[in-house]
Amino acid sequence: MRTLTVLFCLWLTMPLHAAEAGAPPRVLASIEPLAMLLRDVFGDAVTVDTFLLSSQTPHDASFTPGQARKVQQADLIVWLGEAAEPSLAKLMSRGKGPQLAMLALPGIHQRQLQDADDDHDHAGHDHQNNLDPHLWLSPDNMIELARALPAQAATLGLDPQQIQQQVARFETRLNQQRVLLQQQLAPYADKPYLSHHDAWGYFAEAFNLRPVLPVSASTELSPGSKRFIALIRQIETDNIRCFMAEPESRRALAERLCRDQCRVVEADPLGRGLGKVGYAALLDDLSQRFIRCLTP
Repeated sequence: MRTLTVLFCLWLTMPLHAAEAGAPPRVLASIEPLAMLLRDVFGDAVTVDTFLLSSQTPHDASFTPGQARKVQQADLIVWLGEAAEPSLAKLMSRGKGPQLAMLALPGIHQRQLQDADDDHDHAGHDHQNNLDPHLWLSPDNMIELARALPAQAATLGLDPQQIQQQVARFETRLNQQRVLLQQQLAPYADKPYLSHHDAWGYFAEAFNLRPVLPVSASTELSPGSKRFIALIRQIETDNIRCFMAEPESRRALAERLCRDQCRVVEADPLGRGLGKVGYAALLDDLSQRFIRCLTP
């Protein structure tokens, strides 16, 4: 009876192991916008998962055991790179499969963050690395990343030529969308706007908007008294009536600064509330939020 029980348990597990053996390769993206791109290019040929939880940002330094397992089980890891995601670097190094870091690609545009001229305590914040980490908000950067994916296809058991065709289609669609969004945003090109920190530089460059006026160096910090007074004066002088608020922004801070003179529109650069969509949906969503905020 004991032998029959063991054999029956083995029989029950056989379909599961067989399914695992024939399962699509697992590709892990550090953040959701990279997962959007991977879904665009690889389609159903791979299983795309996102490392960061919806409640986390790339600034978080603690992760769950489940997230660590994702790294170890991934057949390919795609992330921004250590300079943009320093808190992920140690964990990503534990992955067993190949990795593709956006910052390692030669054609990636890397802009520098604006100096917010804060007069508060900077303790605990790294200002030596002034890289703007929001690399994915540049369509050109995402095209460069997509172009690097065919070289990874063979390691995933995929046809590189087929992936190359998918990349070409992605690039064509993205360039067409960029022209359309530039036209939609053109009436707002000269409109100034605020944000808690310098999150929109790549997007503004791509779609010919003005650079953001950052309130602080990060959403974790509030402006000191001198900075706060200077911002109020600049809001009046430049007639600023738009505050693009990241989900981590403090709504009370925006309301104190604007004093009912600004339209506060929440916009997530990570697109965490959009669901399992492609990269085009993120650009569309952000464009419509900018238009809503900048409309007089």
